[in-house]
Amino acid sequence: MVAQPLDGIRVLELGGGLAAAFATHLLAGYGAEVVRVDPPAHADAPPGMTEDQEAALLGGKRRIDADAAEVRRLAGVADVIVEDLDPATAAHLAFDPAELRAEREELVVVTISPFGRSGPDRDAGATNATVFATSGMMSLTGDPERTPLVTGGSQALHVGGLNAFGAALSALFGAQLHGTGAWVDISVQECLAGMLELYGPGGAYGLPPTLRFGNWHRACWALYPCSDGHAGVFCLERQVPSLFAAIGDPELDDPRFRDPLQRPDNEEELSASVIGFMVDHTGDDLLQIGQQRKIPFGIVRRPSELLEAPALRTRGFFDEVALPDGTVVTTPGRPFLGLGWTAPDRVHRPGEDTDAVHRDWSTPAPGGVA
Repeated sequence: MVAQPLDGIRVLELGGGLAAAFATHLLAGYGAEVVRVDPPAHADAPPGMTEDQEAALLGGKRRIDADAAEVRRLAGVADVIVEDLDPATAAHLAFDPAELRAEREELVVVTISPFGRSGPDRDAGATNATVFATSGMMSLTGDPERTPLVTGGSQALHVGGLNAFGAALSALFGAQLHGTGAWVDISVQECLAGMLELYGPGGAYGLPPTLRFGNWHRACWALYPCSDGHAGVFCLERQVPSLFAAIGDPELDDPRFRDPLQRPDNEEELSASVIGFMVDHTGDDLLQIGQQRKIPFGIVRRPSELLEAPALRTRGFFDEVALPDGTVVTTPGRPFLGLGWTAPDRVHRPGEDTDAVHRDWSTPAPGGVA
């Protein structure tokens, strides 16, 4: 069996949320032994994951039931704890990262919450959509004449989980290097606010508020219908002549369109010409034309279409995972090549590994930090 970067590392997952599950999914794929404490149901608990999310993120993890005493015991022999506990469950488990690290300074604890574990909003609950809204991202998304939009999927929580994955690796490296771990406090709001690019600094320096552009920024930088769906064209100025040549309309040789200083006053007419060209072609046609003429076309792919995408299939992106009932499903796999990703074989049943983990995690891992 090929050695993996995280062989021998024990990871304890607490909370039951998507962000922690995504972070530990990546850790498990690179060799860590992940034990997930399935969350107890209670009235104040946030919504759990969907069946599809569980299929994608719980494969290859050992799943247990545990009370506060057992969680405390397991924390004593884990190398890394990744948690997104809601306040009520954290209180029920008496979970205190500072106290745990005072007992074992080599322990790494990564906490994921909507607004961080300190500050005025530390106890505030939030969904993916509300964190997306409070981060500033939603104000930039959608049609300027309509209500702001949230992106598809749980992107905010995935970004929080991805940051937690990187933070866990960095803290684990520090623990192995000099014997001192860390408590990393991740705010999903901060993760997203840090991705605002120039819009965040612009607001900080008093520039006018940024408006939503929807699917249309300018005629040569927009999303349009094509014959079998939608496709985008996103031309830099040096690529505009190639787009005009592909369209083949002699009217576009007029300075009103060719001159970048005059073009903004004639965007509506130019946009009609671009639409007329794109609706006569399929998305794949446009991609081929773009490759030949160096025009940046992009197809809006449906998730179902990605399952047969040649690039993803050829590179082995997808995993095949068995669910507890034996059904085998296709799930997204490793994020990159080169570090020895191990695809999970199956999703364990809730509580399936309780007795085995109680026995196996009785002493520190021989290959870990503890």
